[in-house]
Amino acid sequence: MKCETVRELLVAYEKGELDEDRRAAVEEHLAQCVACRAEAEGARRVVATLDQASDEPIERIANTIIEKAIEGRASDIHVQPGAKRLLIRYRIDGVLHDAIVLPTYVAHPLAARLRHMADLPLTESAVPQDGRIQVRHEDREYDLRVSIVPTASGPSIVIRILDRSGVQLGLDDLGMSAEIRGSFEELLHRPNGIVVVAGPTGSGKTTTLYAALKSLVKPEIAVFSIEDPVEYRIDGVTQIPINREAGMTFAVATRYVLRQDPDIILCAEIRDRETLELCVQAALTGHLVLTTLHTDDAIRAIRRMNDIGLDRFLIAEALLGVLAQRLVRKVHLECGELHEVSEAQREWLIEAGIAEPPDTLTRGVGCPECRDTGHRGRTTVHELVVIDEELRQMIGGDADLREVERVAAGKREPMRCDAARKVLAGEVDIVEAMRVTAFMSDYA
Repeated sequence: MKCETVRELLVAYEKGELDEDRRAAVEEHLAQCVACRAEAEGARRVVATLDQASDEPIERIANTIIEKAIEGRASDIHVQPGAKRLLIRYRIDGVLHDAIVLPTYVAHPLAARLRHMADLPLTESAVPQDGRIQVRHEDREYDLRVSIVPTASGPSIVIRILDRSGVQLGLDDLGMSAEIRGSFEELLHRPNGIVVVAGPTGSGKTTTLYAALKSLVKPEIAVFSIEDPVEYRIDGVTQIPINREAGMTFAVATRYVLRQDPDIILCAEIRDRETLELCVQAALTGHLVLTTLHTDDAIRAIRRMNDIGLDRFLIAEALLGVLAQRLVRKVHLECGELHEVSEAQREWLIEAGIAEPPDTLTRGVGCPECRDTGHRGRTTVHELVVIDEELRQMIGGDADLREVERVAAGKREPMRCDAARKVLAGEVDIVEAMRVTAFMSDYA
């Protein structure tokens, strides 16, 4: 029997699935071939790992971890190995909570089970791995994005939970004020130019882009998106996933999309000069481009585009406006109660444009339903900078960027003002609003 044939039969041999004649032939070959004996040892480890991953208690543990996370509205599951325990943590409303404690010996079988569910190679446990699991829970479909990284204590696993129904959100569901919503929609209906949604990772930029894109889809226009990864499917949109191993980067994908006769292009993120220049080229040749930048606020997007390497006159020609946003936790009204406003809170409200702050505001005191946090669910706070003719002239001219930012700041309502309105409405706790908007610069 040849080496190639034996190696193809090794897993079946270790699992005891060969008939007597073929088993004898394999054993005879292994007695003579050192290389195949080494392959057989690897096959034995694979079979042992498969047995662990298919063990009923491990299956139940993996399924329970996922189900409890979905039922608890978690956005992420963290499987965190330690010297004395395996800790399962859920990120709910942006904050991590300890959920389940397991013995350390569960770590490797659980990782094997999750690899098996995500169709990841079980033999490559020494390198980082990324995979995807699709599950159904209570008649809803969920995509789970699995990231596994080997550590000194065992495999660290993070699972992002994507509810496919999340794509059903529209602009009405994003918590925008009527004024910002109207101005943002006006930008979206321009025939060409770049509209940027800005904010850090985890600020809901993708959800806003999807909502914007959904509002633009019509039978008479061609809409393309370039994403890493494609998180949700949208009817009427040609969605292109990034695949760096195959050479499909954002820049390459953008270049090919421009040959597809698009009307609207969503480029999920810009981090390099080539991608930015291609987006500007698209915007200046009659296309509407939606994209994101990682900046603290709307004002800094201008500087960020310049820092990436784009000439200022091109920024002036292409940029229509920047919507910046943050996610804030909402008050759990079932356990809400009034509290007195402190002097620091009163000063913050005055700075946010509330001339006469109230003496009391609503906050959640905590209950079992909200895990004693006083919060349940999240909404967004926004600020919007529209590039008008004055700003266009300043950006494209020789004005100092600090002066451009100062003038731009005077043309937008700061994000803390939007947050303050939600505080007065009893939707957001003032402590949460102050925490989330603490990064803001005054641009004085």
